[in-house]
Amino acid sequence: MAESVAVGVADPEGDAAALRTEAGADDPVDVLIADDDPALRAGLRLLLERAGYRCAEAGDGEQALALACRRRPCCVLLDLAMPRLGGLAVARLLRADPRLGGTPVNCLTGLAGRGAREQALRAGCEHVLTKPLDAAAVLAVVRRQVGGRGAEQLGGLTKAQAEELLDWLERGGVGPLDVSLDGRGGLVVRWPSAPGRSPGAGQARDFLARAR
Repeated sequence: MAESVAVGVADPEGDAAALRTEAGADDPVDVLIADDDPALRAGLRLLLERAGYRCAEAGDGEQALALACRRRPCCVLLDLAMPRLGGLAVARLLRADPRLGGTPVNCLTGLAGRGAREQALRAGCEHVLTKPLDAAAVLAVVRRQVGGRGAEQLGGLTKAQAEELLDWLERGGVGPLDVSLDGRGGLVVRWPSAPGRSPGAGQARDFLARAR
């Protein structure tokens, strides 16, 4: 059975959110997620960041355009039915912008009919992903457009251990970094896998053991 994108998320005011290392306000991102459903955005972001991709979120069409211009994503996941400016209009405007015209745009829609798919393709969307979203299909599209990335992770950490590990990784120039709850009260730190350039989980575990 295909795995759908989960929409449950941890408390945004908790330690994981407080420790998360975000990109700067104008730093490029791998994926722009534009959807007016905050739970769906959070589920997509969790899925993609666990795979090592840096993401930005937009809750309406106007915000999506502004973020695309500022953050220069490698690809866009764009809901068709958004407030303030619909997804089809956003896709056309992105295609018309000489700075962003080559950015792959993929639409997210709850409409399964051929008409919605044809409209999306005419507006410049490369793929049409039907809700409920299939996690494997989303990852396959992003990997083709951005590139495959592995991810390392170390879980079961206390807040102090997570902070120490984040500081160590940042000093080594590793990023983007992500922190989330592991479901057992601990924290999980994730970072992109880059042999020879970033440490593996075993090295990170050894670092924390030495730091005690």
